[in-house]
Amino acid sequence: MGLRHDRGDPELRGTIHAIIPVRESVADQNLDRRQFGRIDLDRPLKGFLDEFPVRVIEVSVSGLRVEHEVRIVPAPTRKIRVECKGRTLEFGCVVARSTLFRLAKEAHEKSIYHSGIRILESVGDSEMQLREFIADRVTRALDEQKANARGIPPLGPYTFQVGKGDRYKRCEFIDGAWRKTDTSTSQQPPNGFTVSVELDSVTVDLLCRTFEKTTEEGRRLTQMLAELSIKKTEGGPTRRYVP
Repeated sequence: MGLRHDRGDPELRGTIHAIIPVRESVADQNLDRRQFGRIDLDRPLKGFLDEFPVRVIEVSVSGLRVEHEVRIVPAPTRKIRVECKGRTLEFGCVVARSTLFRLAKEAHEKSIYHSGIRILESVGDSEMQLREFIADRVTRALDEQKANARGIPPLGPYTFQVGKGDRYKRCEFIDGAWRKTDTSTSQQPPNGFTVSVELDSVTVDLLCRTFEKTTEEGRRLTQMLAELSIKKTEGGPTRRYVP
């Protein structure tokens, strides 16, 4: 598991990695590209986009990247179902982009396409289950990093609460000190992270210590954990991370 990695031929990479929503402003597109919470899956999840079988190769709290063998035309509304840890997650979505990834060269081969999926709504607790899945992958990666690193102390337990509102706290590590400010935007800053303003101070301080003491990769992972506390219409305690 890791952060996003481009796959396939080098000349195709620049055309497939972005998930760009339909009818979205330039500012929103740039914000989407700056999101940190995307995880590349070494074991794809099986699913269906409407009636088309797909394999989910990348996940985030706001979208998915899938590969498939049938050309799928971008459309404003579709349904995607994903098999995850013995459960079926279901979302309303848009197909933002569909691109040829690998062209079949022999008669017995099939071409492979990649499509960017923007999640619009979830069915039941599918969104929370997706967040649980992401949190599990991120914390595993942090554990692996700590096991391979020297001089990085244990980070302590981690619990996230998904906020209900649209108020956030931006934490920035500047000149060796933390600056924390309330904000109305959920954008993740390059030198820190943004969480729901409802996240308790103990958890915020834990994320600060994690971000400050870890590597560049660990900082991106920390931003992923921070992002799990935002962008949801209903809140609830969900997961506890014990390094």
